[in-house]
Amino acid sequence: MKSIERSIIATLAYYDAFRLPLTLVEMHERLIPSKRLGESAERPSLGELASSVDALVRSEVVHVDSGFYSLSFDYLHGGARRIERQKESAMKWKRMLRSARWLQMAPFVRALLGSGSMAYDATSAQSDWDFLVIVERRRLYTARAGLLLTAWLMGRLRTKRHRQAPDLFCFNHYLTTDGLALRHRSMFTGHGVAWLIPVMDEGHMLERLWGANRWMEDVVPRPSTPEFVRRAIPRNAVLLFVRRVFEFLLRSWIGSFVERTIQRWMQRRIMRDPATHARGGRVIADDFELEFHPHSFELVALNRYNATLKRYGMSGFTERDSGLRR
Repeated sequence: MKSIERSIIATLAYYDAFRLPLTLVEMHERLIPSKRLGESAERPSLGELASSVDALVRSEVVHVDSGFYSLSFDYLHGGARRIERQKESAMKWKRMLRSARWLQMAPFVRALLGSGSMAYDATSAQSDWDFLVIVERRRLYTARAGLLLTAWLMGRLRTKRHRQAPDLFCFNHYLTTDGLALRHRSMFTGHGVAWLIPVMDEGHMLERLWGANRWMEDVVPRPSTPEFVRRAIPRNAVLLFVRRVFEFLLRSWIGSFVERTIQRWMQRRIMRDPATHARGGRVIADDFELEFHPHSFELVALNRYNATLKRYGMSGFTERDSGLRR
């Protein structure tokens, strides 16, 4: 099997784990590098990829439906379903951006990066609005409190009481500007970052996130166009002025006291929550990172991916998770 064919099969195997068929362009943008699969070939051009994919379609290794490619025989109509989800996603993005503009006044927030099914354009009617948030150093917990309060006042905050949370904000991962190097690394983490879409990004934080995590280029190509202006909230001078006032007041010793007080209160609540200690996920609450994935999909996705690799004779290249709680 050629190296490019191994990369195609591995990439489709990974996204089949999410029931997410890919367009040819998406496949090229997310193509698992050949060196991850024991090869040393350079990344193919889009034309070279298209020729190899066509050959795999003719040999019935790869299946295509409505311009979307997958491996799974059980997902032959996945393309049509994804088109429907893209339509739903477009409406969710429109509703989310109307609400997200108010988040500009939350102090010390430097980037709001859309993640999960919103970033994939593959939402369902019940999907929430997932975000990875980058905040100023030494003000992690103050920034989180500001975001949660703002979303709550809008009636758009997802809490643990919600089993399903359509059109609610879910801020499930926070990083500080001096803690961008991810400590928990896996193919799942790298591909998740590769799909992030900046809704607000001051100081090119998404680019800095990639720069601090060069290891991700071993599992997924670095995006060539990290800016998505069409998905960004317009800057509002009044809301930004309110934020600057909050930040001015909270940069003093008073702000440090507030940060420590909120941190102690939040950490106690987090550690008392049974979900924090559940198996199969990860919850972090320290000075540089807050992560709330108590029931992560990572293990399911990688188990599916590894099983498919074995079926195609690539059992030597299975992937480990990023260190979930056992």
